[in-house]
Amino acid sequence: MNKNNLPTCKECLAIIKAHHVPQHIINHSLAVSKLAVFLAQKLKEKGEAVDVNLVRSACLLHDVVRVCDFEELDDSRFEQSVTAEDKAKWRQLQKKYKEIPHEDAAYDILKEKYPALALTIRKHRYTALLDEKETPDTWEEKLVYYADKRVMHDKIVPLEERLTEGHKRNALFYDTEAQRRITIAEVDPLIFKMEKEIFDQISLNPLDITDDFIDSNSVMDTDNLLKSPAHRITRSWKSSDKRGNLIS
Repeated sequence: MNKNNLPTCKECLAIIKAHHVPQHIINHSLAVSKLAVFLAQKLKEKGEAVDVNLVRSACLLHDVVRVCDFEELDDSRFEQSVTAEDKAKWRQLQKKYKEIPHEDAAYDILKEKYPALALTIRKHRYTALLDEKETPDTWEEKLVYYADKRVMHDKIVPLEERLTEGHKRNALFYDTEAQRRITIAEVDPLIFKMEKEIFDQISLNPLDITDDFIDSNSVMDTDNLLKSPAHRITRSWKSSDKRGNLIS
């Protein structure tokens, strides 16, 4: 058992499979993990205390029940076939966590066995920075939150590009355009402030950090584990959230 009682990568995979997580969300989570673990390792090199395993596990599972935010389970919205077992599990999750954000649903699922992991995941919601009790304050929480905001679908992109795309995709989430603009004006500067805090500490330029840069400067085992023939979940599709926006 590790310090924070964390799941291994294989155990994360088992949780992912048990919840029938769509492949495109798995791909997104892998990319988030790739970036966050790289940053965690850089922080450790600078003498910061960071639990890399917590960062990795939280990234792999941060959207484990993202399906709770889907409004429809219409097969036509998916690129490949959806099994009856998939739909049954998703309906079960949606019924249990009706009107509950996926961050809170994941927290509820994981909190008893993995409390530190559950709390780290709960704090990755976009508006968490506006809540004193929910704002990420540890390195692990900040890295999971930040990395999620740098990954567009399954690609690492500049923060501004990711936020711009996300705001357009999720425009209908807000009751009014005025509310959307106010929230964005409050949250986005705080994310850029977090980015500066991280990259000032590791002495790198955030614009330099791309998939290719990380691939050439680190060794990752997560991708091999989750994408190997023995473990890979082969389904691949896209779906929509409650407002009809593509997820991940």
